[in-house]
This record gives sequence, C-alpha cells and structure tokens, in this order.
Amino acid sequence: MEPSALATAFGAGILAGLGAVLPLGAIGVMLLHEGASRGWRRAVPAAAGVGTADLLFAVLALAAGSVLTPLVAQWGRWPAAVGGVLLLVVAVVMVRNGFRPVAEESDGADAVGDGAGWARYAMFFGLTAVNPFPLVYFGAIAVGMGEGLHRPPVATAFTIGVGIASVGWNLVLVGLGAVLRARSTARMRRIVTVAGGAIVAVAAVVVLVAAFA
Repeated sequence: MEPSALATAFGAGILAGLGAVLPLGAIGVMLLHEGASRGWRRAVPAAAGVGTADLLFAVLALAAGSVLTPLVAQWGRWPAAVGGVLLLVVAVVMVRNGFRPVAEESDGADAVGDGAGWARYAMFFGLTAVNPFPLVYFGAIAVGMGEGLHRPPVATAFTIGVGIASVGWNLVLVGLGAVLRARSTARMRRIVTVAGGAIVAVAAVVVLVAAFA
C-alpha cells in the first residue's frame, strides 16, 4: 500500500468529517453551551460523544453503506421525529436551567459526581446517533470514492481522519464556550443558556415539521 494512498484517504476523511460538523446546528450550539456552563475539561466528554458517533457512522458507511443507507431511508420520518423530540427535551432543560437562581445553578454544578462525564458522553452520543443524516452523508461519500476506499488500510485512514476532524472541531466549540464562561458574568451565562435553548428548540421544531410534513 503506497503511503500516498493512505495520506489521500486520511485527508479525504478530514474533509468529510469537517463537512459533517462545520454547519453549526443544534448539536454545535449545545456543545458551545456545554463549554460555557461546565468549563472546557468537563465538556470534553460531550465533544468525544459526538465525535464517536460520527466515527461510528463512517465505519458503518464503509462497511455496509450500500445496504444500510437504503434501509435507513425506509425508516422514513421516525429517526428524525425521535431526534426532534429529544432535542426539544434538551431545549426545555437548557431554558429551565437558564432561569434558575444563580446560587442554585452553582450548587448544582458543584454537586456533579465523577460519573457525570460518562453521562454527558452518552447523552451527546445518543443525540448524534439518532440523526440518520451522517450515515447517509458518509455512505454517499463511500460510494463516490469507489472501491479503493473499501480496502482495510485505506478505510482505516479515512475513518481516523473523520474522527480527528469531528472531535477536533467539537473541542474547538467547547473551548469557545469555556472562553465565554471565563470572561462572562453569571447573568450573561444565563442569557446565553436561555438563548441557546431557544435555538435548539427552533431546530427541534424544524426537524419535527420536516419529519411529519
């Protein structure tokens, strides 16, 4: 296997991963809020959860994209509907937290245990995994790049590129949120939390309307 082929596949994975995560949707807004409300270190599990889901979708697309993509299409509106409902629940929680008294918000943050990181990881992984778009997206890329992408070394380089791009950009988002946390007042953080929840709620409504239209 020529190193140039692996480098090309890795670069293609980086570009594909960035193409999946650069549009700032509801998950991106939530990652910004995660960094702003919890700090960079405690927000890393959320970024890793989203990145793991994107990596898994890339692996599935390469392994059986030609089979799974039509199957997902047959599910129709239900994956989008479930994702919309989950986003709506998250939006309600974000807005509720934004209206809590500052003292209560601080106490709640201090009371988070060691297992909270895994809980945030699982939550963001699940919210990303119920969206069928990444599988269809990576499946289309896999088909477009031809048979060469299905060779194990090339496929591995591609998926590693996807994972690095996704996790890297998600860490940038939580880092931006953490900078906001460090330089903002409690009142500003509450406003950002409510605004973020409102944006996620709008995204949830758009998803639900599109699912049942």
